[in-house]
Amino acid sequence: MEGNLSVRGKAFAAQKPTFLDVLSDLWAPEANPDGIVNIGLAENSLMHAEMERFINSHSQIDAHALTYGDGFSGSHKLKEAVCHFLNSQFSPWTALCPSHLAITCGVSNAVECCAWALADFGDYILVGRPYFNAFKTTFGTRPGIELLEVTFATTDPFSLAAVQHYEKTYAEAKSKGFRVKALLLCSPHNPLGVFPYLPHIKVDRLLRVLLGRCYPENVLREYMKFCTRNGLHLICDEIYAMSVWENPRLPDAPGFKSILSLNVKDLMDPSMVHVVWGLSKDFGATGLRIGCLVSQANGPLLEAADGISLYNFPSSLADQVATTVLLDDKFTRVYIATNRHRLAESYRFATDFLRFHHIPYVESNAAFFVWMNLRAALKDRAATDKDILARLRKEKVYIAVGTAYAAEEVGWFRMVFAHPRNVLEEGLNRMLRAIQS
Repeated sequence: MEGNLSVRGKAFAAQKPTFLDVLSDLWAPEANPDGIVNIGLAENSLMHAEMERFINSHSQIDAHALTYGDGFSGSHKLKEAVCHFLNSQFSPWTALCPSHLAITCGVSNAVECCAWALADFGDYILVGRPYFNAFKTTFGTRPGIELLEVTFATTDPFSLAAVQHYEKTYAEAKSKGFRVKALLLCSPHNPLGVFPYLPHIKVDRLLRVLLGRCYPENVLREYMKFCTRNGLHLICDEIYAMSVWENPRLPDAPGFKSILSLNVKDLMDPSMVHVVWGLSKDFGATGLRIGCLVSQANGPLLEAADGISLYNFPSSLADQVATTVLLDDKFTRVYIATNRHRLAESYRFATDFLRFHHIPYVESNAAFFVWMNLRAALKDRAATDKDILARLRKEKVYIAVGTAYAAEEVGWFRMVFAHPRNVLEEGLNRMLRAIQS
């Protein structure tokens, strides 16, 4: 039955995320042993016990939290707390102050604010492949902005040479009359990397994969110059900024460098530079729904965000929790260090498993993902992504398919390793059964 929906209502219903079915039937060793093991959704559960203890022991809600507070774009205290934290961790060239940012109910909302305010219906945003699949929804579903995908072939997407691919794509789009308004970078990238592990299996053009890796400073500078040459805004998604860890197989991999830490005035118009960050990934708190949009020299953009803040209004309770977390320097220092250590350990466990079973993957040193080629590990090398997904579903394990992220080749999947050992073991073993069946 169509339910007498409007045309757009029917379109929205068709876009229901597949992982919602996963969340309704999650595996639990005792409570739901036949449930689905979720190692595909971008969540970090490695530090949940620490965060739970902190929140429960520091909760002190006042009546102000039961009102509209200081407005719909974050309390004064939270804005001050975010500035305190980011000034400490991001080393901005110009220190952040509350007037430089707006608080939203998650980073996706912060990105969507950029879509509404910087582009009009039918305009385009440049983004490199593969990219976070929700960007298509965030830019397209409500604002009506299109993504202009950049393909890299054999070029390392984190190299200076990659900028030429953006130049070519932009030039071709302009010749077709497309209105391109901004470049979107995700650093550290989701799901992007380089430096493939090849267990005696030939996989073509691996170097075009971008997973869990940070852009070097010289490359960031070149992207800013590219934006200047073409009059583009730069939107930098830095949601995984603190989730960078040591990988002995990548000893020289660049660490995180925030766009905010550069002397923007030397490279581009500061009013064209915008950064988004939040607590979802670095603090393992996707359910807290606290994000922020930082734009140090574009007051009108923040006013535009305020103009639609009723739809992005974060919970006052979450606002107070986030304020308490970000102002506790001792807690955040220990939390970040412990989280990085656990991410490194969990990554090593997952990739050792893949190596032992000769499954190709791409090395990384940031975020929560392993980008792996499951088709290359199958006896049937002609298997499609649909075939592999069917095998995974049969074994009741959820892993995200690469085509959902605009991967340039079939066979690639994004696995999330930021889970306790028992979850990873169960998920990896089910995955192995799926590809060996």
